[in-house]
Amino acid sequence: MSRSLIDQHGRVVRDLRLSVTPRCNYACFYCDPLREGAKDPVGTVSVADVDVILEAAVALGIESVRFTGGEPLLRRELPEMIALAKKHGIPDIAMTTNASLLARRLPDLLDAGLGRINVSLDAADAEAFREATGGGTIAQVWDGIRAAEQAGLTPIKLNAVVVRGINDDQLVPLAELTRERPWHVRFIEYMHLNNADPEAYRERFVSGAESRERIETALGPLTSVATDPSAPARLYRADGFAGALGFIDPVSSPFCGACSRMRVTSDARLRPCLLTDREYPMREALQASDPVSAVIDAFLVAAHRKVASGVTAPVVRDRTMVAIGG
Repeated sequence: MSRSLIDQHGRVVRDLRLSVTPRCNYACFYCDPLREGAKDPVGTVSVADVDVILEAAVALGIESVRFTGGEPLLRRELPEMIALAKKHGIPDIAMTTNASLLARRLPDLLDAGLGRINVSLDAADAEAFREATGGGTIAQVWDGIRAAEQAGLTPIKLNAVVVRGINDDQLVPLAELTRERPWHVRFIEYMHLNNADPEAYRERFVSGAESRERIETALGPLTSVATDPSAPARLYRADGFAGALGFIDPVSSPFCGACSRMRVTSDARLRPCLLTDREYPMREALQASDPVSAVIDAFLVAAHRKVASGVTAPVVRDRTMVAIGG
């Protein structure tokens, strides 16, 4: 029988974000990526590591795992990792991806047990997308999204980090994607996770309230949609639209009190909170004679030290977003 993973503030941890690579083939402004290379750095989690981590997580009541990066589709062994999540009985198996390689890789991922996807899509226009991603080609992303839709991976969630002067002119075009499609387009406040100059960060920050106001000015009033209180997005719908619009506001309206998440970085560190630099190395536990028990202990320690709320101010971080995992 599994236990529950409960932090010192009484929050139950049910969701695991598991980064499988720090590499990415895009260079999004807010992420500070390690550009795609031929190999993952030494110490990147192996398939065997993922097997142990997932077995330990399930023993502690984890119900959802999302594979992240970097760009997880750059990891050749990703289907094996997804299959392990299915083997361990995790009911919700998801992935966050830029979808540039999704159309080609999707059949193997579906066979392995992938259940849903979140796609990072910071612009609807091809040129704006190229600028926001440091040279990405949006046609490849649309191919991946269409393939996922045809495969029945619903609801498809499209995530945009809104940055003034880079893609804030894409708010309405992105919202329009929900007119005919039952997609969830979610607008995420730009967090200071790339160690940008603090003043420059403040100038580029767009609050969720401003994003919503600009969308409502163009599309009319948005109606609230019932939302899981532990989910980061508050959902709305424009009148007559098939899909939903979400606003994820970790800076202007933190939702730490309902947080159910924990992260494992691609170099095998447990990170209880995205917005603090506390991390707990797992490599020794993964190499123990009884690694599952040792990793369970690591989870319990990290959960107990999960802070009540993260630091949203523009402070210098030990690691930027790509090293933490999306």
